[in-house]
Amino acid sequence: MANWIKLGAAGMLSDGAMQEVQVGDQAVLLARVGETYYATQARCPHLRAHLAKGKLESRVMTCPAHGSTFDLITGRNLAWVEGLPGLVKGVTRAFVKPKDLQTFPVKVEDGQVWINMEADS
Repeated sequence: MANWIKLGAAGMLSDGAMQEVQVGDQAVLLARVGETYYATQARCPHLRAHLAKGKLESRVMTCPAHGSTFDLITGRNLAWVEGLPGLVKGVTRAFVKPKDLQTFPVKVEDGQVWINMEADS
């Protein structure tokens, strides 16, 4: 059974904005692209950087710590540690495997943004 939690009004974020929000005891990254909201884990799976401090271009989010990019819809890692210098990037790639982000279903209904923390896509 779906457990939808209300986050706030549909206009809580402007188009292209990201914000870390607290849902129960879990921090979540909430992002808006056009009229659609997306939610993922709030911290990078590598250095635990706050993803809300990164860049958002269309539906691709870039980690502020090391430049890895992630697809907001699927959570898939698109490019791993791209922002690190050459030798460091090579060593990191050799020892740390890329990880995808956990994503959460989000819907806008009756002017409110809702998230389901039980199901992950």
